[in-house]
Amino acid sequence: MKFFGVYFICFLIFCAWLFYEQRKAARKDKKLSDEFWAREAEANRTRKKDISHLPLLHVKEEELPIGDSSDESVLYYIDHLRHMIKTPMIDLSDYSNTDLKLAYGVANFKTLSEYDEHYSTFLLTLSNLGRAYARAEQFDLAKETYLLALHYGSKKLSDYTDLAHVYLKLDEPQNITALIEELDSSCHPRKASIIENLQLVLKQYQ
Repeated sequence: MKFFGVYFICFLIFCAWLFYEQRKAARKDKKLSDEFWAREAEANRTRKKDISHLPLLHVKEEELPIGDSSDESVLYYIDHLRHMIKTPMIDLSDYSNTDLKLAYGVANFKTLSEYDEHYSTFLLTLSNLGRAYARAEQFDLAKETYLLALHYGSKKLSDYTDLAHVYLKLDEPQNITALIEELDSSCHPRKASIIENLQLVLKQYQ
């Protein structure tokens, strides 16, 4: 009976603690929600600002890795890239929608979102072209394509690992090592994970 009393008291204490934690979490969630909607309301009142100074991405057609190929996928992605580089592009991945409206005004939101979408599509098309070249065993062109994607800001794991596989096809494992070293000294947000995957690819050569 005495044991039951102690157990019951502990149970009540646990229930009180759990109730307190739930209330605290609910208050925190409400505060965050209130702050978000307050910023969103302010963002939706922000007037249009000048965006002519923004550093749009300019890619020359000579930069595109275009080689002799009859592969339909390669030709499709090259044609798509030629179209994409004529559209305004900018990397706004560091901005949330609310941040974007606060910085440049709600009237510019649609335009800037389109510019950011163009940029994402450009990088995706480079990735697809790289894979198409690799499937066609045009590994030198695949290498150029992935390097161009990284040069213009791709942070995708697949672009790094696909490039590493191409390096192995070209018997250039030293370039994987150089890529790992470059990443290690960078501020890439996912460098630890990417380096780990690159090291796994490199082991396939050893």
